[in-house]
Amino acid sequence: MTDADTKRLDLKQVSRQEAARIAAGQPGPEDQWAEGFPREDDSDPAAGLAAAAQDPAPFGVYALVPRSHGRTIGTAGFFGPPDPAGEVTIGYGMVEPEWGQGYGTAAVAGLVEICRAHGGVSAVNADTDLDNIGSQRVLEKNGFERVRSTATQHYFRLVLKD
Repeated sequence: MTDADTKRLDLKQVSRQEAARIAAGQPGPEDQWAEGFPREDDSDPAAGLAAAAQDPAPFGVYALVPRSHGRTIGTAGFFGPPDPAGEVTIGYGMVEPEWGQGYGTAAVAGLVEICRAHGGVSAVNADTDLDNIGSQRVLEKNGFERVRSTATQHYFRLVLKD
């Protein structure tokens, strides 16, 4: 398993067994979840991981665990391994009481570090709803640039330099 650590937040790779518990919304005795976790946006990727034929490491799902309290507040991860052009798409989110504390910025930075450490990733893509200003700022703080918009989404991209 691959984990990523930042100063304030740990990204802990979710195992297939943990993913099944997240998807079911039923913590095991070893799980420490913040109130409101898992959200639907956590459960759906976890269900996909739990049902996967093989472990997608390191391009899987990660639990967001602030060091200040040690409870899982959300997830971040990849929509799959790099495509033939070396591009990945990421997603992330957390329970609302934890918004505005820098955890989203740290989570995206951790995902980018995983891409750099793994190699073979040429670009990281992400999208946000038009009104999700906080998430747009998270991406911009991590060097992403908005590359296009539709009636409902803004699309961002970070080109990784060798």
